[in-house]
Amino acid sequence: MNVLGIETATAVCGAALVRDGVPAGESFFDEGRVHAEKLMGQIIAVLGTGGVADLGGIAVSIGPGSFTGLRIGVSVAKGIAFALGIPLVGVPTLEALAFRAAAIDNLKPGTRLLAALDARRDEVYCQLFDVTERGPVPLWESRDMKLGALSEELGGAAVCVTGDASARVRAWPGMSPAMESVSPEALRCGAASVAVLGTSLLLAGKADDPSALEPRYIKEFFLRTR
Repeated sequence: MNVLGIETATAVCGAALVRDGVPAGESFFDEGRVHAEKLMGQIIAVLGTGGVADLGGIAVSIGPGSFTGLRIGVSVAKGIAFALGIPLVGVPTLEALAFRAAAIDNLKPGTRLLAALDARRDEVYCQLFDVTERGPVPLWESRDMKLGALSEELGGAAVCVTGDASARVRAWPGMSPAMESVSPEALRCGAASVAVLGTSLLLAGKADDPSALEPRYIKEFFLRTR
């Protein structure tokens, strides 16, 4: 199965093609606020000439993350799914981030892995995972937490941290001095991880209804009219 992955939950704007669960190409920008302008170009780049013809599904990162980025990514994914009549599945952003970090850094089973994205105002979107031989397994649901509350929740435990909030998390008072960051390459979100996880979900028959799929903001979304 050939699956297109779309990642727009953070400053990363990217797309990737996975063939039978194996990444076949990925293109991205890591600049911020270029999603609306650059996303279709990334998709065209990874699909290539005639690449749409054998596309079997689409996987899109659904959050938490940037409200604007998520809306753009989900909207584009829905449009392509409707136009081609192929299945669509939403992939939780923090799960894809943890999957990418564990794979790139070859984290050992038993490692506690915290995926953390900047939510501003001393807050992070975060989720704690236990790395197993089958990959990272969530120990709690995605949360929006104050850094102080996260410090209390972790209780000084030594964990490995990934995501764009990694440095802020590790520098916060009360965090374990044994807390480590993953490698620089493993810190960012990636569309290939979204596509790989999405392939597994689609093969398991867990496609979403394109008309009902919405981003998982976690924080309440307010539309400013002035």
